[in-house]
Amino acid sequence: MPADLDTLRGYLERSAERPALPELAAQAPGSLLESPHGRDILEWARSAGGEIPETTQALYDRFREAGERFPYEKPYFAKRELLTRHVLALWLSPEDRDPGQVCALLESVLAEPTWVLPAHERPVPWNVDLFSAETACDLAHVLLLVEDRLPPPLAGRIRAEVRTRVMDPYLEHAREYWWDSGRNNWTGVCAGAVGQTFLLLEPGAGRQALAVSLVLGQMDRFLARAFEEDGACLEGIGYWNYGLLHCVTFGEMLHAKTNGAVDLLAHPKLKAIATYPATVAIDRHVFASFADSHEHSSIAPFIAARLARRTGVESLLTQAGGMSDWRLTSVLRNLLWWQGPAAGEPVFEDAFLPSAGVVKLVWAAGGQRAVLAAKGGHNGEPHNNNDVGSFVLRIGEATYLCDPGAGLYSRDYFSSKRYENIFANSYGHSVPRIGGALQSTGAEFRGVVSVPSPKQARIELTGAYQAEGLREAVRTFTVQEDGVLAMDTRYAFEGAGLDVEEAFITWLDVETDGATARLRSGSGVLEIRAAAGEFAAERLEEACKANHKSGVLTRITLLQAAAPEIQNRYTFVYLPAE
Repeated sequence: MPADLDTLRGYLERSAERPALPELAAQAPGSLLESPHGRDILEWARSAGGEIPETTQALYDRFREAGERFPYEKPYFAKRELLTRHVLALWLSPEDRDPGQVCALLESVLAEPTWVLPAHERPVPWNVDLFSAETACDLAHVLLLVEDRLPPPLAGRIRAEVRTRVMDPYLEHAREYWWDSGRNNWTGVCAGAVGQTFLLLEPGAGRQALAVSLVLGQMDRFLARAFEEDGACLEGIGYWNYGLLHCVTFGEMLHAKTNGAVDLLAHPKLKAIATYPATVAIDRHVFASFADSHEHSSIAPFIAARLARRTGVESLLTQAGGMSDWRLTSVLRNLLWWQGPAAGEPVFEDAFLPSAGVVKLVWAAGGQRAVLAAKGGHNGEPHNNNDVGSFVLRIGEATYLCDPGAGLYSRDYFSSKRYENIFANSYGHSVPRIGGALQSTGAEFRGVVSVPSPKQARIELTGAYQAEGLREAVRTFTVQEDGVLAMDTRYAFEGAGLDVEEAFITWLDVETDGATARLRSGSGVLEIRAAAGEFAAERLEEACKANHKSGVLTRITLLQAAAPEIQNRYTFVYLPAE
């Protein structure tokens, strides 16, 4: 990367006429219809409805009044998806499309008093959040594709509004934004989207160079701090994908614009970052849903294609997902950069991320692939859940023991009340209560993961609890030669000790019978067999309903009486359906 602002300005001035998206400049829109996905994207674009969703002040105020995000966010994103689809239809088949609907949608977006979501309001007039940055970026791409079909006054208004709402505030306040630190996905999204906007819309070489310089600094912090040294994203796979959406696109645009002189994607950490999805994948498009993640997810095709090319990590290609998105920027690059179907079947192997404290074991059980993913980490992570020692167990096509993933996003979920929600606290994870206490919140409450031998993982949970007299809390997973997974637990105390309630979380139907709990899927049964004690089951119906979940979690527990030392063994036996 350039050593100073003048050098960067020189690169940009010398390449002022060079396209930032050379793949786009190299071919006519019609030729893209012959690409593997061109026709599908056009059909998706043409099938868009005509009614423009309303983003009213009354809906906006619902967050302030009741803490509800979705009444406003649903039409906000639906409007932008509609714009994406109509713009693509106009661009890919201009001969049979009237630009009127695109113009109406643009007018509606420009009429919004703010592009910032109500959940992201800040008491400053220069606030730029994730979606105001992405709106500006998408509008810049609208002009890139179809400006010649728009009335000049409308195109002028787009430029003026983007400049007033995003570009000018960014130049003046870039280092004051809380996301300048680079510690989570916000930096990758906001800075990357703003950087693209400046590359596409800024006519002044000095302003463009200054903005790009600021963005590069933020991106360097993002790659350094939002990912662990082993490449892990503590926010989970969904935020790995989201944070990189605009980081990758901005990096490649700048690389093209400067004729390779500035190459963000040559960052030495990027290869480790690219290996993370394969580590936490437990099936195709299924991932360990640690933090505020979701089990079923995928990688944006253009990210998979470009990072595989730039880093050599081809496992990304096997987890690429669908081509559509509400973002014009993403669908356009899927069309330009993704050339075919997912490349073969994913390969699942044992893995260990020591910095993140994530371990994965893979073996065969009952003729099916079995995958255990477990974590240590700490309870002050980005999008944190109090989940030190939590684990996921998938066999075949069923996840028998789960991490429940994200709770309902609301004002309370991102406030001091967050850990009243079982999707964020340890009650909703497969970790114990010790002396009735849940895990504590904060980065000082952590676990230690080690791999003592092949097919074995040890997690020390002691530091995650504030339990009087607790000296040791350890669970050790071992894959036995017969394909049965065993979990050995040991708790040691000073004095008389405390009771320990072991817990296992599942979305599946459960029945308990003394020292055995049975979890049923359509393909088989997982029996959890305890060496001592009796299981009970609690259906968390109200919590799941409050978090708008379609299923119901069951918390399987085994209570062990207080003693100076408590040991037990749990075996997980898979019985395929006959």
